[in-house]
Amino acid sequence: MAADGEETDKRSSTTTIRRSAIKSNTSFNNYPIWKLKLRENCCKRVRADRDRLLWKTRIPESKDQTFKREELIKSSFQDIVSDELKRMKETPMKSCSETLSADAETSDDMIWEYDGLHEAYQGECEEILLEMQRIFYEDLENEQIGKDSYINAWEDEEDEYLARAVFENMQLNDDKVGKEVWCPMCNQGELQQNRHLIICSLCELKLSRGDEVTLEIMRDRLAEAHGQHFDRGCRLKPKFCIKSKFDMTALYMECQGCNTFEIVI
Repeated sequence: MAADGEETDKRSSTTTIRRSAIKSNTSFNNYPIWKLKLRENCCKRVRADRDRLLWKTRIPESKDQTFKREELIKSSFQDIVSDELKRMKETPMKSCSETLSADAETSDDMIWEYDGLHEAYQGECEEILLEMQRIFYEDLENEQIGKDSYINAWEDEEDEYLARAVFENMQLNDDKVGKEVWCPMCNQGELQQNRHLIICSLCELKLSRGDEVTLEIMRDRLAEAHGQHFDRGCRLKPKFCIKSKFDMTALYMECQGCNTFEIVI
Protein backbone atom coordinates (compact mmCIF):
# COMPACT_ATOMS: atom_id res chain seq x y z
CA MET A 1 0.00 0.00 0.00
CA ALA A 2 2.82 2.41 0.93
CA ALA A 3 4.58 1.62 -2.33
CA ASP A 4 1.38 2.28 -4.26
CA GLY A 5 0.97 5.64 -2.47
CA GLU A 6 4.51 6.68 -3.29
CA GLU A 7 3.99 5.68 -6.92
CA THR A 8 0.80 7.77 -7.08
CA ASP A 9 2.55 10.81 -5.56
CA LYS A 10 5.38 10.51 -8.07
CA ARG A 11 2.94 10.38 -10.99
CA SER A 12 1.02 13.37 -9.63
CA SER A 13 4.24 15.33 -9.13
CA THR A 14 5.47 14.43 -12.61
CA THR A 15 2.15 15.49 -14.16
CA THR A 16 2.19 18.81 -12.29
CA ILE A 17 5.75 19.55 -13.39
CA ARG A 18 4.87 18.50 -16.92
CA ARG A 19 1.78 20.75 -17.04
CA SER A 20 3.76 23.67 -15.61
CA ALA A 21 6.52 23.17 -18.15
CA ILE A 22 4.05 23.09 -21.01
CA LYS A 23 2.25 26.22 -19.79
CA SER A 24 5.50 28.09 -19.27
CA ASN A 25 6.54 27.33 -22.85
CA THR A 26 3.33 28.43 -24.52
CA SER A 27 3.28 31.94 -26.00
CA PHE A 28 -0.19 32.58 -24.61
CA ASN A 29 1.23 33.04 -21.11
CA ASN A 30 2.54 36.42 -22.22
CA TYR A 31 -0.79 38.26 -22.32
CA PRO A 32 0.46 41.64 -23.64
CA ILE A 33 2.23 39.94 -26.57
CA TRP A 34 -0.89 37.91 -27.30
CA LYS A 35 -3.00 41.04 -27.27
CA LEU A 36 -0.64 43.07 -29.46
CA LYS A 37 -0.24 40.24 -31.95
CA LEU A 38 -3.99 39.78 -32.31
CA ARG A 39 -4.51 43.52 -32.70
CA GLU A 40 -1.75 43.71 -35.31
CA ASN A 41 -3.10 40.78 -37.33
CA CYS A 42 -6.68 42.08 -37.26
CA CYS A 43 -5.69 45.60 -38.31
CA LYS A 44 -3.62 44.21 -41.19
CA ARG A 45 -6.62 42.19 -42.33
CA VAL A 46 -8.85 45.27 -42.29
CA ARG A 47 -6.53 47.14 -44.63
CA ALA A 48 -5.96 44.11 -46.86
CA ASP A 49 -9.68 43.24 -47.11
CA ARG A 50 -10.99 46.80 -47.35
CA ASP A 51 -11.99 46.60 -51.02
CA ARG A 52 -13.83 43.35 -50.43
CA LEU A 53 -15.64 44.84 -47.43
CA LEU A 54 -16.65 47.88 -49.45
CA TRP A 55 -18.01 45.67 -52.21
CA LYS A 56 -20.13 43.78 -49.68
CA THR A 57 -21.60 47.03 -48.40
CA ARG A 58 -22.66 48.36 -51.80
CA ILE A 59 -26.39 48.15 -51.19
CA PRO A 60 -29.02 50.65 -52.41
CA GLU A 61 -29.35 53.77 -50.28
CA SER A 62 -32.51 54.12 -48.19
CA LYS A 63 -33.52 55.33 -44.76
CA ASP A 64 -32.41 52.25 -42.82
CA GLN A 65 -29.62 51.05 -45.12
CA THR A 66 -26.95 52.93 -43.16
CA PHE A 67 -27.70 50.81 -40.09
CA LYS A 68 -27.62 47.60 -42.15
CA ARG A 69 -24.31 48.60 -43.70
CA GLU A 70 -22.74 49.29 -40.30
CA GLU A 71 -24.02 45.96 -38.97
CA LEU A 72 -22.58 44.17 -42.00
CA ILE A 73 -19.17 45.79 -41.48
CA LYS A 74 -19.22 44.98 -37.77
CA SER A 75 -20.13 41.36 -38.54
CA SER A 76 -17.25 41.15 -41.01
CA PHE A 77 -14.86 42.51 -38.39
CA GLN A 78 -16.09 39.95 -35.87
CA ASP A 79 -15.40 37.20 -38.41
CA ILE A 80 -11.86 38.51 -38.85
CA VAL A 81 -11.24 38.52 -35.09
CA SER A 82 -12.63 34.98 -34.75
CA ASP A 83 -10.48 33.80 -37.64
CA GLU A 84 -7.33 35.35 -36.18
CA LEU A 85 -8.11 33.88 -32.75
CA LYS A 86 -8.43 30.48 -34.37
CA ARG A 87 -5.11 30.91 -36.14
CA MET A 88 -3.38 31.97 -32.94
CA LYS A 89 -4.85 28.95 -31.19
CA GLU A 90 -3.53 26.57 -33.84
CA THR A 91 -0.11 28.14 -34.38
CA PRO A 92 1.38 27.54 -30.89
CA MET A 93 0.00 23.99 -30.88
CA LYS A 94 1.80 23.24 -34.12
CA SER A 95 5.06 24.84 -32.95
CA CYS A 96 4.94 23.11 -29.61
CA SER A 97 4.30 19.73 -31.22
CA GLU A 98 7.80 19.86 -32.68
CA THR A 99 9.46 20.07 -29.26
CA LEU A 100 6.91 18.46 -26.94
CA SER A 101 5.09 15.14 -27.14
CA ALA A 102 1.77 15.49 -28.91
CA ASP A 103 -0.23 13.28 -26.57
CA ALA A 104 -3.79 13.96 -25.45
CA GLU A 105 -2.72 15.58 -22.19
CA THR A 106 -0.56 18.18 -24.02
CA SER A 107 -3.43 19.08 -26.34
CA ASP A 108 -5.78 19.44 -23.39
CA ASP A 109 -3.33 21.81 -21.68
CA MET A 110 -3.10 24.03 -24.78
CA ILE A 111 -6.86 24.19 -25.22
CA TRP A 112 -7.37 24.91 -21.53
CA GLU A 113 -4.97 27.84 -21.67
CA TYR A 114 -6.50 29.20 -24.86
CA ASP A 115 -10.05 29.02 -23.51
CA GLY A 116 -9.05 30.75 -20.30
CA LEU A 117 -7.28 33.48 -22.22
CA HIS A 118 -10.21 33.88 -24.59
CA GLU A 119 -12.57 34.49 -21.70
CA ALA A 120 -10.15 36.91 -20.05
CA TYR A 121 -9.86 38.96 -23.22
CA GLN A 122 -13.49 39.28 -24.31
CA GLY A 123 -13.23 42.96 -23.41
CA GLU A 124 -9.99 43.26 -25.35
CA CYS A 125 -11.70 41.80 -28.43
CA GLU A 126 -14.32 44.53 -28.23
CA GLU A 127 -11.50 47.07 -28.03
CA ILE A 128 -9.89 45.53 -31.11
CA LEU A 129 -13.21 45.70 -32.99
CA LEU A 130 -13.42 49.42 -32.26
CA GLU A 131 -9.83 49.88 -33.44
CA MET A 132 -10.64 48.02 -36.66
CA GLN A 133 -13.65 50.25 -37.30
CA ARG A 134 -11.55 53.35 -36.67
CA ILE A 135 -8.90 52.21 -39.16
CA PHE A 136 -11.50 51.26 -41.76
CA TYR A 137 -13.35 54.58 -41.71
CA GLU A 138 -10.16 56.64 -41.26
CA ASP A 139 -8.65 55.07 -44.38
CA LEU A 140 -11.85 55.77 -46.30
CA GLU A 141 -11.84 59.39 -45.16
CA ASN A 142 -8.18 59.86 -46.10
CA GLU A 143 -8.83 58.26 -49.48
CA GLN A 144 -11.76 60.61 -50.10
CA ILE A 145 -9.66 63.62 -49.06
CA GLY A 146 -6.99 62.51 -51.53
CA LYS A 147 -9.56 62.18 -54.30
CA ASP A 148 -11.04 65.60 -53.49
CA SER A 149 -7.57 67.18 -53.55
CA TYR A 150 -6.86 65.57 -56.91
CA ILE A 151 -10.19 66.77 -58.31
CA ASN A 152 -9.62 70.31 -57.02
CA ALA A 153 -6.12 70.37 -58.50
CA TRP A 154 -7.46 69.08 -61.81
CA GLU A 155 -10.22 71.70 -61.82
CA ASP A 156 -7.69 74.45 -61.08
CA GLU A 157 -5.55 73.28 -63.99
CA GLU A 158 -8.61 73.17 -66.21
CA ASP A 159 -9.61 76.69 -65.17
CA GLU A 160 -6.09 77.92 -65.89
CA TYR A 161 -6.14 76.28 -69.30
CA LEU A 162 -9.53 77.79 -70.12
CA ALA A 163 -8.45 81.24 -68.95
CA ARG A 164 -5.34 81.06 -71.10
CA ALA A 165 -7.32 79.72 -74.07
CA VAL A 166 -9.89 82.51 -73.83
CA PHE A 167 -7.16 85.12 -73.47
CA GLU A 168 -5.21 83.80 -76.45
CA ASN A 169 -8.38 83.53 -78.52
CA MET A 170 -9.16 87.16 -77.79
CA GLN A 171 -5.71 88.14 -79.05
CA LEU A 172 -6.16 86.53 -82.45
CA ASN A 173 -6.49 88.96 -85.32
CA ASP A 174 -9.60 89.44 -87.43
CA ASP A 175 -8.20 87.43 -90.33
CA LYS A 176 -8.11 84.27 -88.17
CA VAL A 177 -11.36 84.53 -86.27
CA GLY A 178 -13.45 86.59 -88.63
CA LYS A 179 -16.03 88.93 -87.17
CA GLU A 180 -17.48 86.57 -84.53
CA VAL A 181 -17.53 87.62 -80.89
CA TRP A 182 -18.66 84.90 -78.49
CA CYS A 183 -20.88 85.75 -75.56
CA PRO A 184 -18.85 85.99 -72.32
CA MET A 185 -21.89 85.05 -70.20
CA CYS A 186 -23.05 81.76 -71.76
CA ASN A 187 -19.87 81.03 -73.80
CA GLN A 188 -22.04 79.51 -76.51
CA GLY A 189 -24.00 82.26 -78.19
CA GLU A 190 -22.66 84.77 -80.70
CA LEU A 191 -22.86 88.48 -79.99
CA GLN A 192 -24.78 90.50 -82.54
CA GLN A 193 -25.42 94.19 -82.94
CA ASN A 194 -28.18 96.30 -84.36
CA ARG A 195 -28.66 100.03 -84.39
CA HIS A 196 -29.28 100.31 -80.65
CA LEU A 197 -28.21 97.10 -78.90
CA ILE A 198 -25.60 94.39 -78.59
CA ILE A 199 -27.34 91.09 -77.85
CA CYS A 200 -26.52 87.40 -77.55
CA SER A 201 -28.06 84.91 -79.97
CA LEU A 202 -28.72 82.43 -77.14
CA CYS A 203 -28.85 84.05 -73.69
CA GLU A 204 -30.31 87.24 -72.21
CA LEU A 205 -27.25 89.45 -72.62
CA LYS A 206 -28.40 92.84 -73.84
CA LEU A 207 -26.36 96.05 -73.81
CA SER A 208 -27.09 99.49 -75.13
CA ARG A 209 -24.60 100.47 -77.83
CA GLY A 210 -24.60 104.16 -77.07
CA ASP A 211 -22.81 106.23 -79.67
CA GLU A 212 -19.51 104.35 -80.01
CA VAL A 213 -19.82 100.72 -78.79
CA THR A 214 -19.39 98.12 -81.54
CA LEU A 215 -18.63 94.39 -81.63
CA GLU A 216 -14.97 95.17 -82.31
CA ILE A 217 -14.78 97.39 -79.23
CA MET A 218 -16.58 94.72 -77.21
CA ARG A 219 -14.05 92.10 -78.32
CA ASP A 220 -11.11 94.35 -77.46
CA ARG A 221 -12.52 95.16 -74.01
CA LEU A 222 -13.12 91.48 -73.25
CA ALA A 223 -9.58 90.62 -74.32
CA GLU A 224 -8.20 93.43 -72.16
CA ALA A 225 -10.25 92.34 -69.13
CA HIS A 226 -9.09 88.73 -69.48
CA GLY A 227 -5.50 89.86 -69.89
CA GLN A 228 -5.56 92.05 -66.78
CA HIS A 229 -7.14 89.27 -64.76
CA PHE A 230 -4.54 86.78 -65.94
CA ASP A 231 -1.69 89.19 -65.18
CA ARG A 232 -2.86 89.43 -61.55
CA GLY A 233 -1.79 85.81 -61.18
CA CYS A 234 -5.31 84.39 -60.80
CA ARG A 235 -5.87 81.22 -62.81
CA LEU A 236 -9.59 80.81 -62.16
CA LYS A 237 -12.04 81.42 -64.93
CA PRO A 238 -13.86 84.75 -64.37
CA LYS A 239 -17.60 85.11 -64.79
CA PHE A 240 -19.53 87.85 -66.53
CA CYS A 241 -22.90 89.35 -65.70
CA ILE A 242 -25.17 92.26 -66.56
CA LYS A 243 -25.99 94.59 -63.67
CA SER A 244 -27.73 97.94 -63.39
CA LYS A 245 -26.25 100.46 -60.93
CA PHE A 246 -26.84 104.18 -60.65
CA ASP A 247 -29.26 104.08 -63.60
CA MET A 248 -26.54 102.53 -65.77
CA THR A 249 -26.55 98.99 -67.16
CA ALA A 250 -23.11 97.50 -67.80
CA LEU A 251 -21.26 94.25 -68.33
CA TYR A 252 -19.23 93.26 -65.25
CA MET A 253 -16.45 90.72 -64.77
CA GLU A 254 -16.23 89.00 -61.37
CA CYS A 255 -13.94 86.38 -59.87
CA GLN A 256 -14.24 85.04 -56.32
CA GLY A 257 -10.67 83.75 -56.42
CA CYS A 258 -9.09 87.22 -56.55
CA ASN A 259 -12.11 89.30 -55.44
CA THR A 260 -12.38 91.01 -58.80
CA PHE A 261 -15.54 92.91 -59.69
CA GLU A 262 -15.15 95.53 -62.39
CA ILE A 263 -16.89 97.02 -65.38
CA VAL A 264 -15.94 95.64 -68.78
CA ILE A 265 -18.10 97.90 -70.90
